[in-house]
Amino acid sequence: MNYKKNLHYLSIIATLAIIITCFIPWVHYNNIDVTFNGYNVKRFATGVYYGRAGIIITILAAISLVFTLMQSVVAKRVNMFLCALLVAYTLRTYVIFTGSLFDGEVTKLAGIYLIVFLSFVMVICSVFPYLKKEEMFGEE
Repeated sequence: MNYKKNLHYLSIIATLAIIITCFIPWVHYNNIDVTFNGYNVKRFATGVYYGRAGIIITILAAISLVFTLMQSVVAKRVNMFLCALLVAYTLRTYVIFTGSLFDGEVTKLAGIYLIVFLSFVMVICSVFPYLKKEEMFGEE
């Protein structure tokens, strides 16, 4: 069984799933009674915006999907870099969205866990890229 081909398809599924996950609820702030997802942009009195993280995650995932589908060694290396950048950004998003001063202030929902998990799946799949045999050995 060709595990690299299976990881290739898993990467495509994880990329599409992380884009969909930006639309489901991530966290609920109990003190202001607001639920945030990746696209729920809300401006607070302090000038802070929440909800723009989904835009960047979607852009990085879409570019990664394009490089996943390309059959080039350079594209696979760029894809690995983009997936690592996506992992770093989703971890940053997790810390920002779930950080609170008091216990019970933030309720973590399924979406915040899924974006971190799916980004790790994408980076693992990008470490083992699928290339056709002819291009892998430079034959034509």
